[in-house]
Amino acid sequence: MARTAIAVLLTVGLVSTALANPILGEWFYVDFDPPNYQHTIEPAPYTPAEGYLVLNLEYAWPQDATAVSFRVDIVPWPDAEPAFEALQPFSITEGTWREGVTLSLGECLDLSQPTPVARFSFMYAGGAHDVFILDHPDYPRWLLDCSDPPELRMYCVYANGAVGKPDYIGGDCAGNPVERSSWGTIKTMYR
Repeated sequence: MARTAIAVLLTVGLVSTALANPILGEWFYVDFDPPNYQHTIEPAPYTPAEGYLVLNLEYAWPQDATAVSFRVDIVPWPDAEPAFEALQPFSITEGTWREGVTLSLGECLDLSQPTPVARFSFMYAGGAHDVFILDHPDYPRWLLDCSDPPELRMYCVYANGAVGKPDYIGGDCAGNPVERSSWGTIKTMYR
């Protein structure tokens, strides 16, 4: 009886811990050199700054999608209006990038590797800018998979971007699956 009670308490404790801190594998982030997870860029003043919005379902299942909803804000907003474009063939863009956009990817997209789905660019005049992926006001963090009918999933923001400064603002992904690294790299982090 005591063993059963301990097993039940242990199971409830582990389940509640997992629910409080889920590891989402649906990552959406800003990358300036995909697939290299480069979330910062420091261009010379009066040159174009270009970045990508990347979906990565490498740690999720299923690893495909047909649509994603979000909005983008650049703080402070550049003097010259940024240009945004969808990168997948046959994509349909509904809404505005700054107020909320749903990007239909055209066909079932395999996202088992980091995949840029959109690009933004603006004339960098100097100073520091943060590039944020924010919730769509009507469809927050919606990600539709390729099942028929499509199932609604949610993504997390892995990392926002930074232009003209070395530090970016991290996202809200609750967990961090193991990143490929060598043991030597890990040891140097703690010296």
